[in-house]
Amino acid sequence: MTLKLTKNGKRRPLTILSLLTIVSFILAACSSPAITESPSEGSGTENAEDLGETIYEEPQNEDESASLPPISILINDSPWFAGFEALVNKYVDETGNEVNLIVTPFTGMLEKSRNSVQAPESEFDILNLNEQWYMQFYADGLVTPIKEIDPNFELDPQIIEYEWATRWDPELGYSSSSGEIYGLPINGNIMLFFYRKDLFEENGLAVPQTWDEVKAAAQTLNDPPNMYGYIIRTNPPNWEFQGVLAGYGGRLITLDENTGEWEVTINNEAGQKAIETWLELGRTYGPPNYADIGQPDMAGLMMAGNAAQFILVGAAAPGFDNPEQSLVIGKVGATVLPGELVGDHATMSGIWVMGIPHNLSDERKQAALTFLNWALTKDAQLLYALSGAIPVRQDVYEELSDDPDLGWWMSAMAESTPYIYAQPRLAETPQIIEIVNRRLQQAVIDEVTPEEALNEAAAEIYKILVDAGYPVKPLSD
Repeated sequence: MTLKLTKNGKRRPLTILSLLTIVSFILAACSSPAITESPSEGSGTENAEDLGETIYEEPQNEDESASLPPISILINDSPWFAGFEALVNKYVDETGNEVNLIVTPFTGMLEKSRNSVQAPESEFDILNLNEQWYMQFYADGLVTPIKEIDPNFELDPQIIEYEWATRWDPELGYSSSSGEIYGLPINGNIMLFFYRKDLFEENGLAVPQTWDEVKAAAQTLNDPPNMYGYIIRTNPPNWEFQGVLAGYGGRLITLDENTGEWEVTINNEAGQKAIETWLELGRTYGPPNYADIGQPDMAGLMMAGNAAQFILVGAAAPGFDNPEQSLVIGKVGATVLPGELVGDHATMSGIWVMGIPHNLSDERKQAALTFLNWALTKDAQLLYALSGAIPVRQDVYEELSDDPDLGWWMSAMAESTPYIYAQPRLAETPQIIEIVNRRLQQAVIDEVTPEEALNEAAAEIYKILVDAGYPVKPLSD
């Protein structure tokens, strides 16, 4: 659906856009809202209402002018949409510039984005690109490098780059610190370690710094079915598992920036330690259905007072203090993910970036960048955070660390940002993630041993990289 935002901050109705055929893609963990199909082109009002869409009529009196041409932004219907809409409303009020929000389900969003950049002229001025997609748009030049629009552009050092998700190095074919800026971050999802602060205090337990301390706390607090000492996410497992893996110093794949060679590292010593810890925690201290637990299940168990510890996306934090949902208000704490040793912290990026399509006029590109520059200012990001979204500025996290309502988890976000690990950022990432999910799930149900799961995943990932033409180091035994 399309929302047209004008200077009074109110939505002005438009007819719904013709929507493209929906196809399924591997969804990025932490960014998958409820999926409903949009009506196809030519669908009537009745069909759209059946699918949960809202049909708007054309405005009758349009007498407003703006200093820049209107811009259209493609965005998914997600938990952070309300915050983004508040941000856009504020921009429209302050500048008088018109913004059209094209709101779509997550499924089908990648196809819309691809189609727009392959057309003679993009219908969208800004694309919101998921962490598992953006590299395709960077590598193929489908979004415009920011300095091509503004040669004097400098990224504010307070803006978090999420292990260089903003950049692209064409020589490496990857995001790196030396790459040129192609996109700007907007939804700063990372992982936090959540725990029942009140129970830790009552039992004299320190906040866990290592995975051994997590195990010890789980053993102390485990009292099923009233209290589960630790819960793992297994549906799907890859994102949270990568957080444990990173705490042991591992990654799924590793790039040697000196040689440009890739190495499959999921099955090295760090991987073996990570999967053993992850499975032990889930099987020993989790609920009986530990083999089929998703993020909503985990959040629900915490809010019901039945979970002692787990890894979950930072965006889940406000729900734990929601009086309409939670029985544990004020009882949950958050911190940086533990590691193998004290100080071995890690968290995984789940970032969305905003890109400006290559196939736009200079005037439209300037209008899009004007909005992006405004949206990433400190004041705008404070509003964004207070409206329920996840900011992308370090100074915003630090300022909100003292907030009486939000400080308990905003401080954890601020402390976590130095430890951000990226998910694989290749065109083949969806295939890699499918393999990791499948093999981990086999290990969870004892279909294969943990060692077999990682070795078989490594062999499949290696073949994908080799077949795609990447230089790859030999697979280790």
